[in-house]
Amino acid sequence: MQQKIVFHVNQRKIAMNRLIMKRRQKKYNVPVIGHFGDKSVRFRTILEAERLVGINYNLIFEACIGKVYRAGNVFWEFEKGNHFIKYKAYYLRAKEKLKEMEHKSSN
Repeated sequence: MQQKIVFHVNQRKIAMNRLIMKRRQKKYNVPVIGHFGDKSVRFRTILEAERLVGINYNLIFEACIGKVYRAGNVFWEFEKGNHFIKYKAYYLRAKEKLKEMEHKSSN
């Protein structure tokens, strides 16, 4: 019985470490701008925006790259810079490849 408890505790520690490592990724630590109804606010990181606004960091990132239209009734975008080019371009290329594959499979 004691070994099962230790196993579950270890699994929790592993899960927490994975979560911490995911949040440390560079893509979540870039500046973003949230366009609220009457004003726009600049946040230093996506994680800071999540903490202050209460919208999940993954949703904010997906709204920035254009995968979803908006997150939490707020329009999100990367502040202009290299990170904007890197992540947005990657998503657009992946989207185009998917369309090409669908087109090829339908023919």
